[in-house]
Amino acid sequence: MLILSHGALAEGYHQTMKMILGEEPDITYCALEEDDSSEDLEKKIHTCIHWQNSMPLLVLADIYSGSPCRSAITQLFSSSKKSYLIAGISLPLVMEAYLQRNGELSQIVDNLISVAKENVINVNELLLKTKQNMEDE
Repeated sequence: MLILSHGALAEGYHQTMKMILGEEPDITYCALEEDDSSEDLEKKIHTCIHWQNSMPLLVLADIYSGSPCRSAITQLFSSSKKSYLIAGISLPLVMEAYLQRNGELSQIVDNLISVAKENVINVNELLLKTKQNMEDE
């Protein structure tokens, strides 16, 4: 699994996951730093990926239209490595990917999309419903 982002976000996700869930050697991160060009980022991504490993690769990017995602597309789809790329990540999504890491990758991707949708919550609306339910009792 490779986590991609602008700035320190990917490293933050990686460090937070290690703190909560423990060390995992097959998960890494790569980021577009302030002075990096797209070519610099593509080189970083190329270095992070174990191209000789026949295992499929799950790549999680911060923003679909951002340079990290576009660089991953360039690197991954010009190779023969089986890969899945998801954009629009959050910490719950990254953690869920980690927890499901031993499953079938195509099924994991489907599950992650569902998890992502479930983890966007309008807390004000939820609290209002809870308050109304309490008043109705």
